[in-house]
Amino acid sequence: MILKPGGMDIYYVDESHDRNIYVVTAVCVPFLREEKGNWIIKWPAMFDAAKAWRRMVKDAFDIPVSKELHGVKLIAGRGNFLKGKYNFTKPKASSTYRQLLQSIDFLPAASVMSVTANRGKFLYGNDRLEACMYALFQRMRRKASNDDVNAITFFDQGHQEYRRLYRMAQVYLPTGSMLGGWGSSATKNMPLDMFVKDANEKNSKYCFFTQIADIIAYAAFLKIKGERKELTDWQSAYKLGTLYDELPGGILNKKAQLSFKSDAIVRLK
Repeated sequence: MILKPGGMDIYYVDESHDRNIYVVTAVCVPFLREEKGNWIIKWPAMFDAAKAWRRMVKDAFDIPVSKELHGVKLIAGRGNFLKGKYNFTKPKASSTYRQLLQSIDFLPAASVMSVTANRGKFLYGNDRLEACMYALFQRMRRKASNDDVNAITFFDQGHQEYRRLYRMAQVYLPTGSMLGGWGSSATKNMPLDMFVKDANEKNSKYCFFTQIADIIAYAAFLKIKGERKELTDWQSAYKLGTLYDELPGGILNKKAQLSFKSDAIVRLK
């Protein structure tokens, strides 16, 4: 395999779900770029930016850098995030979560994309969760192809099914004729052939980028629940369906969608 002219990216993937809704989010971080005839490893600078962000989170909200961020626990006032020993009140948790999302402005442009589907049985000839992952892989492939890069992928630990689907997608990824969309009658195989290596697993406790994917995925999950009028009373009271809209618009990959919406969330029917 010859290295693509654009270099190489890393995708960090995490998910959020309940019994009815499934959301999976990918965050793309540059790893290798050519600059003035030299190949520069860009990931350390991105990691430094992520560490600086976590130090800001510690200073502003008293959440220790060593504390793993979990969206579902943070927003509910659970998980002992405050000083690593205490829980936030729900109003403080909501305010903190919004500011966390607002501050993720160090990610590259168009680096965040999500896919959502109802849980249940089949969708476009696949199990719905498989369809959701395949749709995300399609968008990851499209971005990598457009940027002319190779890429590798990290999943949170504990999801062997993702590794299986990823391996399959590297060989066979059916893609609809409508710009990589699902549901069109004509399909062709457009595998993840620019993605090198097998899928990797990363313990999210030690990975800031996977934690960022987690809090974005949960915010997207709440946005979808809000659209469907399925938020609980306390979630509605704090307008948690609007959390996702706090993300800086520049980091959203708005080309991931084939609809009028521009929030980088692909909604599978």
